[in-house]
Amino acid sequence: MQHIFFLLSKVLDFLLSPLSWIVILLLISIITKNKKRSRKCLYWAIGALLFFSNPFVLNLVMHAWEVQSVPIDSIHKQYDAVIMMGGAIRYVNGQMQRPVFGSGADRYVQSMELFYRNKAKHIIISSGSGSLVYTDVKEADLLRDQMIRIGIPADKLIAENQSRNTYENAKNTAEIIQKSDFKPPFLLVTSAFHMRRSMLCFQKQGIDVIPFAVDQHSGQIMFTPDKLLLPSPEVLLDWDLLFHEWFGIAVYKVMGYL
Repeated sequence: MQHIFFLLSKVLDFLLSPLSWIVILLLISIITKNKKRSRKCLYWAIGALLFFSNPFVLNLVMHAWEVQSVPIDSIHKQYDAVIMMGGAIRYVNGQMQRPVFGSGADRYVQSMELFYRNKAKHIIISSGSGSLVYTDVKEADLLRDQMIRIGIPADKLIAENQSRNTYENAKNTAEIIQKSDFKPPFLLVTSAFHMRRSMLCFQKQGIDVIPFAVDQHSGQIMFTPDKLLLPSPEVLLDWDLLFHEWFGIAVYKVMGYL
């Protein structure tokens, strides 16, 4: 059942993308022989493109959705562990034999800083393979090996390398914690847009976590011409993230994961 859910989620990623909607509308506009339908689809495609590429609209929505970050200096105790969610690695460069990081690398960097600044005694890295093809490449193992090379002691790192989604992150990490001597609460590190779903999943597993949001996509709300009017291709990608999260929460509630 979980394997089918994983495959379905990959298909839905495409269907939930505003860019996919725009492309589909443009194709219908070109292919259809009905001139009225063609014109209507073209107008809808242009309207959707202008709306979903507008940085001001996206920033308002993202600002309301994201869990706000806090300074590391605001943490005044040392926790037994920081739980780092996967998503830092964009892909693995086979020729160079090293990972290539994306915007989620902030999860990786901030988790290490929490450790080095004595805010956490251990780092639990929760991430398997999110790929349908390269299932043997485990993100948690790659990050753990790199952290060791950087200087973090191996006995301070735990790699949970079987998770393929947020639900499995929480479930598998909960099993590790239950077998350990770690005492709650734990710092939970993930992207600000992903924190709400992550918190709900861990709470469902009975794990007490404190959010430490990173990788903030929203910024200060500005009324300058470039922020109000100029379209941005990056904005389309951020809408993908939001729709993925919203749909993920809805599906997780139906599945009983939250």
